[in-house]
Amino acid sequence: MKPSLAPTQSLAAYFYEAIGVVQDRGGTHLSDDVEAYLVHLLSCYATRTGVAGRKSEALATEYLSACSHSGTSRSLALRQVGDRALFITGVVPRSIDRTPVNLRYVRSIGSSAYGQISQGNRGLAVFDELAEQFEAIGEVISETIDNEPSHNLLELYERWRRFGHSADAQRLADSGVLLDPDRSDILQ
Repeated sequence: MKPSLAPTQSLAAYFYEAIGVVQDRGGTHLSDDVEAYLVHLLSCYATRTGVAGRKSEALATEYLSACSHSGTSRSLALRQVGDRALFITGVVPRSIDRTPVNLRYVRSIGSSAYGQISQGNRGLAVFDELAEQFEAIGEVISETIDNEPSHNLLELYERWRRFGHSADAQRLADSGVLLDPDRSDILQ
Protein backbone atom coordinates (compact mmCIF):
# COMPACT_ATOMS: atom_id res chain seq x y z
CA MET A 1 0.00 0.00 0.00
CA LYS A 2 1.32 3.41 -0.96
CA PRO A 3 1.61 5.89 1.93
CA SER A 4 -0.02 9.27 1.56
CA LEU A 5 0.52 12.43 3.52
CA ALA A 6 -2.50 13.03 5.77
CA PRO A 7 -3.36 16.67 6.56
CA THR A 8 -2.38 16.21 10.21
CA GLN A 9 0.69 14.06 9.55
CA SER A 10 4.20 15.47 9.84
CA LEU A 11 6.75 15.09 7.05
CA ALA A 12 8.84 12.93 9.37
CA ALA A 13 5.93 10.54 10.00
CA TYR A 14 5.21 10.37 6.27
CA PHE A 15 8.83 9.62 5.34
CA TYR A 16 9.14 7.08 8.15
CA GLU A 17 6.11 5.22 6.80
CA ALA A 18 7.23 5.55 3.16
CA ILE A 19 10.76 4.28 3.88
CA GLY A 20 9.27 1.33 5.78
CA VAL A 21 7.04 0.45 2.82
CA VAL A 22 10.00 0.61 0.40
CA GLN A 23 12.11 -1.62 2.64
CA ASP A 24 9.31 -4.17 3.01
CA ARG A 25 8.62 -4.19 -0.74
CA GLY A 26 12.28 -4.45 -1.75
CA GLY A 27 13.53 -6.72 1.01
CA THR A 28 16.03 -4.05 2.08
CA HIS A 29 16.84 -3.61 5.74
CA LEU A 30 18.37 -0.41 7.04
CA SER A 31 19.43 -0.07 10.63
CA ASP A 32 17.16 2.00 12.86
CA ASP A 33 19.85 4.70 13.02
CA VAL A 34 20.14 5.00 9.23
CA GLU A 35 16.37 4.92 8.84
CA ALA A 36 16.03 7.77 11.37
CA TYR A 37 18.84 9.65 9.63
CA LEU A 38 17.07 9.38 6.26
CA VAL A 39 13.74 10.50 7.74
CA HIS A 40 15.45 13.56 9.18
CA LEU A 41 17.39 14.27 5.97
CA LEU A 42 14.32 14.03 3.74
CA SER A 43 12.19 16.11 6.12
CA CYS A 44 14.82 18.85 6.23
CA TYR A 45 15.50 18.90 2.49
CA ALA A 46 11.77 18.93 1.70
CA THR A 47 11.53 22.34 3.36
CA ARG A 48 14.92 23.65 2.18
CA THR A 49 14.95 22.73 -1.49
CA GLY A 50 17.56 25.32 -2.50
CA VAL A 51 20.28 23.66 -0.42
CA ALA A 52 21.15 21.14 -3.14
CA GLY A 53 20.19 23.22 -6.12
CA ARG A 54 22.14 24.23 -9.21
CA LYS A 55 23.21 27.49 -7.58
CA SER A 56 25.10 25.54 -4.93
CA GLU A 57 28.86 25.18 -5.03
CA ALA A 58 30.18 22.24 -7.06
CA LEU A 59 30.07 19.08 -4.97
CA ALA A 60 33.76 18.27 -5.55
CA THR A 61 34.79 21.79 -4.54
CA GLU A 62 32.62 21.58 -1.44
CA TYR A 63 34.19 18.20 -0.60
CA LEU A 64 37.75 19.51 -0.95
CA SER A 65 36.89 22.51 1.17
CA ALA A 66 35.36 20.26 3.85
CA CYS A 67 38.50 18.10 3.91
CA SER A 68 40.63 21.16 4.62
CA HIS A 69 38.81 21.85 7.90
CA SER A 70 39.70 20.20 11.17
CA GLY A 71 37.83 18.91 14.19
CA THR A 72 34.10 19.35 14.51
CA SER A 73 33.86 21.83 11.63
CA ARG A 74 35.39 19.17 9.35
CA SER A 75 32.81 16.59 10.39
CA LEU A 76 29.94 19.05 9.94
CA ALA A 77 31.19 20.16 6.52
CA LEU A 78 31.70 16.54 5.38
CA ARG A 79 28.22 15.68 6.63
CA GLN A 80 26.76 18.48 4.49
CA VAL A 81 28.60 17.10 1.47
CA GLY A 82 27.45 13.54 2.16
CA ASP A 83 23.86 14.66 2.73
CA ARG A 84 23.81 16.72 -0.45
CA ALA A 85 25.27 13.84 -2.49
CA LEU A 86 22.70 11.45 -0.99
CA PHE A 87 19.89 13.87 -1.81
CA ILE A 88 21.11 14.24 -5.40
CA THR A 89 21.53 10.46 -5.78
CA GLY A 90 18.14 9.59 -4.34
CA VAL A 91 15.88 12.50 -5.18
CA VAL A 92 17.21 14.36 -8.21
CA PRO A 93 19.67 12.07 -10.06
CA ARG A 94 18.53 13.47 -13.41
CA SER A 95 19.69 16.94 -12.35
CA ILE A 96 23.22 15.97 -13.34
CA ASP A 97 22.25 14.91 -16.87
CA ARG A 98 23.66 18.07 -18.44
CA THR A 99 26.78 18.26 -16.30
CA PRO A 100 30.23 16.77 -16.88
CA VAL A 101 29.81 14.39 -13.89
CA ASN A 102 27.81 11.20 -13.59
CA LEU A 103 25.89 9.54 -10.79
CA ARG A 104 28.76 7.18 -9.93
CA TYR A 105 30.96 10.24 -9.29
CA VAL A 106 28.37 11.85 -7.00
CA ARG A 107 27.96 8.55 -5.13
CA SER A 108 31.71 8.24 -4.61
CA ILE A 109 31.98 11.76 -3.19
CA GLY A 110 29.07 11.14 -0.81
CA SER A 111 30.38 7.77 0.29
CA SER A 112 33.87 9.23 0.83
CA ALA A 113 32.48 12.14 2.86
CA TYR A 114 30.57 9.83 5.19
CA GLY A 115 33.55 7.47 5.36
CA GLN A 116 35.84 10.31 6.46
CA ILE A 117 33.41 11.21 9.26
CA SER A 118 33.28 7.57 10.35
CA GLN A 119 37.08 7.28 10.41
CA GLY A 120 37.48 10.46 12.42
CA ASN A 121 34.71 9.68 14.90
CA ARG A 122 34.79 6.05 15.96
CA GLY A 123 31.51 5.09 17.57
CA LEU A 124 29.34 6.85 14.98
CA ALA A 125 28.32 3.66 13.19
CA VAL A 126 25.58 5.45 11.27
CA PHE A 127 28.18 7.21 9.11
CA ASP A 128 30.03 3.96 8.50
CA GLU A 129 26.80 2.36 7.28
CA LEU A 130 25.97 5.41 5.15
CA ALA A 131 29.43 5.17 3.55
CA GLU A 132 29.35 1.41 3.00
CA GLN A 133 25.79 1.21 1.67
CA PHE A 134 25.57 4.60 -0.03
CA GLU A 135 24.25 3.32 -3.36
CA ALA A 136 21.61 1.04 -1.79
CA ILE A 137 20.50 3.81 0.55
CA GLY A 138 20.22 6.18 -2.41
CA GLU A 139 17.97 3.62 -4.10
CA VAL A 140 15.74 3.43 -1.02
CA ILE A 141 15.39 7.20 -1.12
CA SER A 142 14.70 7.11 -4.85
CA GLU A 143 11.93 4.55 -4.42
CA THR A 144 10.53 6.49 -1.48
CA ILE A 145 10.28 9.64 -3.58
CA ASP A 146 9.38 7.99 -6.90
CA ASN A 147 6.59 5.73 -5.74
CA GLU A 148 4.76 6.10 -9.05
CA PRO A 149 6.37 3.61 -11.44
CA SER A 150 6.77 4.69 -15.03
CA HIS A 151 4.37 3.04 -17.43
CA ASN A 152 6.58 3.96 -20.38
CA LEU A 153 8.89 0.95 -20.73
CA LEU A 154 11.35 2.73 -23.00
CA GLU A 155 11.68 5.60 -20.52
CA LEU A 156 12.09 3.11 -17.67
CA TYR A 157 14.70 1.15 -19.65
CA GLU A 158 16.67 4.29 -20.49
CA ARG A 159 16.58 5.35 -16.83
CA TRP A 160 17.83 1.89 -15.78
CA ARG A 161 20.64 2.08 -18.36
CA ARG A 162 21.69 5.51 -17.13
CA PHE A 163 21.39 5.09 -13.35
CA GLY A 164 21.31 1.32 -12.80
CA HIS A 165 18.71 1.33 -10.01
CA SER A 166 17.70 -2.19 -9.04
CA ALA A 167 14.08 -1.05 -8.57
CA ASP A 168 13.92 -0.04 -12.24
CA ALA A 169 15.43 -3.40 -13.22
CA GLN A 170 12.77 -5.16 -11.15
CA ARG A 171 9.96 -3.09 -12.73
CA LEU A 172 11.27 -3.98 -16.19
CA ALA A 173 11.57 -7.67 -15.31
CA ASP A 174 8.03 -7.62 -13.89
CA SER A 175 6.91 -6.23 -17.25
CA GLY A 176 8.60 -9.10 -19.11
CA VAL A 177 11.69 -7.20 -20.31
CA LEU A 178 14.83 -9.33 -20.35
CA LEU A 179 17.86 -7.36 -19.19
CA ASP A 180 21.50 -7.93 -19.94
CA PRO A 181 23.36 -7.64 -16.62
CA ASP A 182 26.28 -6.07 -18.51
CA ARG A 183 23.83 -3.47 -19.81
CA SER A 184 25.00 -3.86 -23.40
CA ASP A 185 22.91 -2.34 -26.18
CA ILE A 186 21.92 -5.71 -27.58
CA LEU A 187 18.19 -6.17 -27.12
CA GLN A 188 16.74 -9.66 -26.82
